[in-house]
Amino acid sequence: MSCPLCQTQASNEIWRNNHFYVIDAKDPLFPCFLRVVSCRHIAEMSQLTTDERNELWEILNTIEVQLIEKLHPRKINLAQFGNMVPHLHWHIIARWEDDSHFPECPWGPKQRSMPNALFNKRKTQTEETFKHLATLLTEKFA
Repeated sequence: MSCPLCQTQASNEIWRNNHFYVIDAKDPLFPCFLRVVSCRHIAEMSQLTTDERNELWEILNTIEVQLIEKLHPRKINLAQFGNMVPHLHWHIIARWEDDSHFPECPWGPKQRSMPNALFNKRKTQTEETFKHLATLLTEKFA
């Protein structure tokens, strides 16, 4: 079985170093949905070295802080499952009270429609934030 996270995904990759990479999940319902993925094909956090685990926590924290500062969401959701794709990755999703699923989780029942204009505005802001994030992650985790 081939792993979709082991394959190069250049079109939606935001940043990469030797241990992790960050992609824009390009979710049609959530304008700011990222994945932080281990470069090694492992399934669990416990399979990371201590240094890798510390680096991952710092990457997740850096991303969360930047999304809060730049996008002003109501909440940042962080999730790590791997049931469908057993390759270590984290979902990072900026949430607003008027998004399609709030206060439900992103995989829960849809609560409302989000106007296209609002989604597109947030997507544009998100893309600018991703550019800034790529630079910051490169500076901190080269």
